[in-house]
Amino acid sequence: MLNVTNNTASGEIGNVPSQLLGCHRARYAELLSPTEVAEMAADAGLEAPPPGWVIHAELSSEDIEHLTQQPKPPARLVVQDFDGGLPVVILTTQVNGLQCQWAVPMWEKDAQLWLRDSVERGHITLMLNAFDASVSMVMTTACDMLRNDDALLRAATVQKQLIGNEHLFHMLNAGLYLMNDTSGKFARTQEPPLDSRVMVAGRGANALLLMNTFVAATQAAQALSTGADEVIQ
Repeated sequence: MLNVTNNTASGEIGNVPSQLLGCHRARYAELLSPTEVAEMAADAGLEAPPPGWVIHAELSSEDIEHLTQQPKPPARLVVQDFDGGLPVVILTTQVNGLQCQWAVPMWEKDAQLWLRDSVERGHITLMLNAFDASVSMVMTTACDMLRNDDALLRAATVQKQLIGNEHLFHMLNAGLYLMNDTSGKFARTQEPPLDSRVMVAGRGANALLLMNTFVAATQAAQALSTGADEVIQ
C-alpha cells in the first residue's frame, strides 16, 4: 500500500560538518526520458530498452549483486514534504542489511512527467549500472503501490515557488537529510540497515552537479576528520 506522509523535514542545514558525514552514502542517479533510455540502451547494446521514463542509477557491482539476492526485493514508497511545500517521492528497498533509497524531488524539471508516466504504467523502472564493472540490470518495482493514484499525485504537487538556484539547494538538502536519517527500520519485519545508499535523481546536468557536490562533501568531511585527529595528537 502506498504510504503518503507529510513528515516535514526542515529546509535549514544546522551543523554542516556533521551533515557531511553521511555523504559517502550518495550514489549517482538521473531521470531519463523514453528517448534518452533508448539512446542509452543502444549504446549498451540492449535490444529491448524498458519503455517510459526510468530512474538510472550507478552502484557498485557488489551492491547490484546484493540487491539481486531477492527476485522481488521488498519496497516502500512514500512522499515526504520538505520545507513546507516541496514534496519528494522516496522509493526504499532493503536486502539483507543494505538499504537503497531513490529520491525524486518533485520540483525538479520533468519529475512530474516521470511520476505520471510511472502511475500510468503501474510501476517504477530502475536501470542500474555498475561503475566498477560491466554489470547492469533493469528492475521494475512498486508494482502494488501506485493504485491510489489521486492521493499520490496530490501529495506530490509542489506548493512552494522557488527562485534561481533554490531548487538545487533544496535538492541537496533533501539528500543530506536522507543520508543522515537513522530514525527507524525499513519495515517491522526487518532489522535496522547495516549500510545504506541514497540516490537523489536529477535531470541531465543537475544530476551530475548533485553527485559532484556530494563527492566534494565526502572529501571535505574526510579532511575535517583527519585535521581534527592531527590537532588532537
